[in-house]
Amino acid sequence: MGDKDVAHHVSVDVDEVIEGVVDHLLHVSYDERTVLRLTSTGDDEESITVVGKALFGVKPGESLRLCGSWAQHPRYGRQFRVERCERTVPADERAIRLYLASGMIRGIGPVLAAAIVDAFGERTLKVIDAEPERLLKVHNIGDIRLGRITAAWREQKAIAEIMMFLQQLGITSGLAVKIYTTYADTDDDPIDVVRRTPYRLCRDVHGVGFVNADKIALAGGVPKHSDERLQAALLHELDQAGGQGHCHLPVRVLLARTRQLLSDDDPATVEILDDVVLRHALQTLCGQGEVVTDTLPTPVLDGTDAVADTEIALLARWHRDETQLAFHVRRLLGSAPVLAELSQWDERLTALTTAETAGLTDEQHPAVHTALTRPLSVLTGGPGCGKTHTLRTLVEVADDAGAVVALAAPTGKAAKRLEETCGQAAMTVHRLIRPPEGDSLFDHAGVLESADLVVIDETSMLDLALARRLFAAVRAGCHLLLVGDTDQLPSVGLGRVLRDLLDVDAIPRTRLTKVFRQHEDSAAIVVNAHRILHGHLPEGDPRAFWNRPVPVAEDIAQRVVDLVCESMPKHLAVQPEDIQVLCPGKKNIAGMTDLNLRLQQRLNPPADHKPQHFHDGCAFRLGDRVQQIRNNLHRGEAGIFNGSSGTITAVDPEAHQLTVTFQDGEAATYPFTDLDELVHAYALTVHRSQGSEYPYVIIPMINAAGTMLLQRNLLYTAITRARHGVMLIGQIEAVERAVANNRTQRRNTALSYRITHTEAVVLTPRPQAPSGQMAWS
Repeated sequence: MGDKDVAHHVSVDVDEVIEGVVDHLLHVSYDERTVLRLTSTGDDEESITVVGKALFGVKPGESLRLCGSWAQHPRYGRQFRVERCERTVPADERAIRLYLASGMIRGIGPVLAAAIVDAFGERTLKVIDAEPERLLKVHNIGDIRLGRITAAWREQKAIAEIMMFLQQLGITSGLAVKIYTTYADTDDDPIDVVRRTPYRLCRDVHGVGFVNADKIALAGGVPKHSDERLQAALLHELDQAGGQGHCHLPVRVLLARTRQLLSDDDPATVEILDDVVLRHALQTLCGQGEVVTDTLPTPVLDGTDAVADTEIALLARWHRDETQLAFHVRRLLGSAPVLAELSQWDERLTALTTAETAGLTDEQHPAVHTALTRPLSVLTGGPGCGKTHTLRTLVEVADDAGAVVALAAPTGKAAKRLEETCGQAAMTVHRLIRPPEGDSLFDHAGVLESADLVVIDETSMLDLALARRLFAAVRAGCHLLLVGDTDQLPSVGLGRVLRDLLDVDAIPRTRLTKVFRQHEDSAAIVVNAHRILHGHLPEGDPRAFWNRPVPVAEDIAQRVVDLVCESMPKHLAVQPEDIQVLCPGKKNIAGMTDLNLRLQQRLNPPADHKPQHFHDGCAFRLGDRVQQIRNNLHRGEAGIFNGSSGTITAVDPEAHQLTVTFQDGEAATYPFTDLDELVHAYALTVHRSQGSEYPYVIIPMINAAGTMLLQRNLLYTAITRARHGVMLIGQIEAVERAVANNRTQRRNTALSYRITHTEAVVLTPRPQAPSGQMAWS
């Protein structure tokens, strides 16, 4: 059922209230419009189709009271259009039986639900709550099952209490489960945290955010001028800045954003948002060790020639990561490289005999020589410029000399590609280094202890925290080569590490610029990537690069679905799994959320043999393609990391969990409460595709994506993810805007400043050198 079908009604303007139990969800669109089947609990047990945004986040088994009106859909018939939705407690026998049979209470299925209700009637829920031992009289309930039922009942009761409280404030009920599970195994009572210390939810519960926590707090009587509220608002604005990649904010900007966040129509609010009051709250956070304030010269912030210092604020963990990374960069630069003493590197390079590695260009030779003689160096270059050939040669030369080489990349796909390039094992950066506090799941310390040369590919993906851990783990004297493309999007996380390192003159670097002749089938991808870099529109090619103008935004999404499911598999003899849709953003028609829903419906529709679970309005179904979106060191055997992709291979409604088998073969179990770690991966944002490569890529371009997303480096990154072919589809104006927009948002970072202005090691500036040549400091 598409969005147009959902929205098109012939309405009968009669306000009405109905009650019932959610049977199953039929559809959730990108704008949160939900369609579900409800079994009414009136005189007749009728199955009703219910439609509305107010239903977003409801789950099968929940009892609802709905206010709205009936409408006649020309295709789907009579439907109830919802304006307001309230959760209720099941009242009569029919509602109780439907509630228990839904699977909400683990250990009770449809047959057992009927037996329990037959035994206790309308007192069933009171019996489960107050006298659960009486359930032992029901056939097939023993001590073990009774324990499961009572534990699940306590959990649902606590969640329901939080849910009822939140719905009065217009806050989605899906957060109730997250709040409960966050505090369930602690000494804190979840509902007590909600009522007494609501601003804790901002820090502790993913997805709550300041706005929701503030609604809860103000409704509970927390004064607008409370220190706790002002501190939470300041922390929220710093978190928001971190989400945009900034490592700090100027204090004046932080105060202004906080003032805007808290401003309302109350005249008294002006007084509590005075600079003096907000600065006092900021200093309190500094005293608690949560925030650090510092000063930086203005040129670090905006590139001008001004010399005045600017006061900045940043979270304490960001300050730790940035200062420690700067320290370890200097430590490595000042160390004596273990391979530098090995003689005759030039002779070894000249004597290469392997066909694939022989013949370095004038640009590539300095890169290999630098990596073998300097403790820290950088290799950059765009697609088709010979980075692969350079790395293969470097590894062969080092191996022939008896050096121990370790290869890694930020994602599993990038590591696999590096392994294929160099002909030896590679791993993710996370697996190369130990996580904090010496997690016993990882035992790769021996690799770094013995390595003479460490090569990290796709370095543009390294965020501040991961880079800090990597540099800290590399021992003094070991050679570290960072390889990446600075024209790609910066890391999803904080900072712009690769660019900041290249701003330090003392760090040796080589930039490859010569574009080599490519394989005919993929030459158009490389050519168009470089055209975009130089501000030119891409040109179509019948073999590997296709442009499909679609002027109407509403038509783009359907065309993309048809391409993935029918046209490209038919004409290219490939499977839909070989095609990855990459979107500039998440929202709007043809955004990631919308296309995932549409593609899931076509490629993996619901069926009786496919168990599924709805989480935040999305169906996680057996066979779905998914991607991990947060690092979790304790998921699976050795941790699952941001960007890992896989397939749902099991869904267990009774155990309330599902299993994902990832592309490296590892399987990981997810409780239903942890599904906010996953997103569907039929369509991904370009940011989420970094480090990956796909046989074919489809890029929908739509004006509604806006200037913040229609950028040259984003389109360039998307195109360079394809191995065999690119389909660029959508509004021509959006492509033109993206190619013309080279004004990428500058991230507030101070890494290069901290490296060059720390007195622990004296750095010698690197003389200027032509592109592709190495100047020695």
